[in-house]
Amino acid sequence: MRSLSAGQAIDQNYESQYNLRVRHPERGQIYTRYAQASELTRQRPEARLDLRFGDKPSSTLDLFVPRSNEAPPLLIFIHGGYWRALDKHGFSFVADAYLESGIAVALPNYTLAPLAGVREIVQEVCSSLSWLVAHGEELGYDAGRIVVSGHSAGGHMAAAAARRGNVPELEGRLLGYVGLSSLFDLAPLLSTSVNLDLGMTHEDAEALRLYGRRDLYQVPMLLASGELETQGFQSQSANFAQFCAGCGLQVENLVIPGRNHFDILTDFAEAGYPLFDKTLALLTRAMPGADPQEA
Repeated sequence: MRSLSAGQAIDQNYESQYNLRVRHPERGQIYTRYAQASELTRQRPEARLDLRFGDKPSSTLDLFVPRSNEAPPLLIFIHGGYWRALDKHGFSFVADAYLESGIAVALPNYTLAPLAGVREIVQEVCSSLSWLVAHGEELGYDAGRIVVSGHSAGGHMAAAAARRGNVPELEGRLLGYVGLSSLFDLAPLLSTSVNLDLGMTHEDAEALRLYGRRDLYQVPMLLASGELETQGFQSQSANFAQFCAGCGLQVENLVIPGRNHFDILTDFAEAGYPLFDKTLALLTRAMPGADPQEA
């Protein structure tokens, strides 16, 4: 078994806040429902599956582009799983309602721990965004209008991609960021059982920490957590929202009534929910400086 960072013992307070496998045994049923819906999504005629963006076995993505005469905006969704579990295949359902609203959706995969460290995984995800920017015209979406989003660990990676130095190709192309039950400070994980798989060090956690960095793209930030989540996850979003506001960014932090860490995706993926509507509004807003008559 891998040891915790620097020989740390498990902190039971952090363990209760971040080890969600124990807290939510019903997550398996939720994931099964998502997988069943995703299987149908993957059969849609708009699906282009397992497009390769890099050399690693995991470096593939799924793309769903609505049939339209005009190149649509692109929503990028990065799945969670604490960098150690899950796969894009189980989250294809996210694309359905956005496709019906004229939005293209991309879901990148990435190497899972312990086959790669978290820093390496973040770099792999950032490379998928660079690839998507480069191939928009070829694949039929507008790479000049992108929203990057993610759930849990995926929300962390999406925010990392929204830093100027990580994906410089997004300059002038990023419309906004959406983080669902996301992590922005990884230090609490160092003394949890999660880190037995991740093997993060204090240096890793500091390098991956998003608080205190002022190189985020100047775009609207939409954060959300569930009312039934742990205080740890709710605080991650609240604290990052406060930091973003202090940087002069437009930011909104939602607490979704009746939702937990896993079923919050329903509000993101189904039309009519405020979280979906707000995400769609980001995707359809005009890029700052654009001619309103051409937007």
